[in-house]
Amino acid sequence: MIAAAALAALVGLAAAGCSSGTSNAPGAHGPSVASLIRSMKSGFARATSVRVSGTLTEQGKTITLNLGMLRSGDMSGNLTVGSAHLSILVVGGKAYELVTRAFFKTIQQTTHVPSSVCALMCGKYLAVPVGSFAAFGLPAMTTQIDSKIPIAKSVPHVQDTTYEGEPAYELSGGNGTRLYLARNGTHDVLGMVVGTFGTLNFSDWNAVPPVGPPPASQVYTIG
Repeated sequence: MIAAAALAALVGLAAAGCSSGTSNAPGAHGPSVASLIRSMKSGFARATSVRVSGTLTEQGKTITLNLGMLRSGDMSGNLTVGSAHLSILVVGGKAYELVTRAFFKTIQQTTHVPSSVCALMCGKYLAVPVGSFAAFGLPAMTTQIDSKIPIAKSVPHVQDTTYEGEPAYELSGGNGTRLYLARNGTHDVLGMVVGTFGTLNFSDWNAVPPVGPPPASQVYTIG
C-alpha cells in the first residue's frame, strides 16, 4: 500500500522525463536529471534504514503513518487507516500489533469477544501475520524502485529549493507530483507530494535505531 503510493509517484515523474517536455535542471555545473535519479536509486539500494511518515488518501480512507524501516525487514511505528489506529512492530520475521483500547474495539467488531477480555489483552502485543506488512517495508520498496523506474533524461521542471529546511532539488510533473531529493550526498528522497493523493516524508536515512522484540510477558497469546 505505502510502497505502491511511493512507486506510483516516482514512476509518474520518470515517465514524464521520457516525454518531450523540456528541462530547466540546475545550472551547467549541477547534476543532470539522469544522475539525480541514478543516485536516488543507489541511495535506496544502500540504505540500512529510513523513516517514512505522512498522510495519504486511498479509496476514500485517510492513511497516516510514521514508520521506522530497516533493511532487515524490521520496522516499528504507527499506522492509522480510517478510524483504526495501529502501533506495529515487525522484528525477526514476526509481527505484532499493540492492543490499545481503541484497537480492541476494532477486534470486537469482527470477533465479538466480550469487553471483559480487554483486561487481558489491552496494553499487550498481539502476534499477527508478518506478511501483512511485507509489501511496504524497505526491502520491497527498494526492489520496486530499482526494477520499475527508468533513468529519465529530462523532466518538465527541476529546480533548486529547500525541503523541511534542507537544500533540495525539486522534480515536478504536470500531474501535480513533486519529488524532493537532497541536494548533497547521495540525493536521498526527502519527500514527495502526490497530487491530491497526499504527502510522504523520508527522514533518518541510515539512522533508525534497531528494533527489539516485545518482552514475552507483554505478548498476548490467543486461546
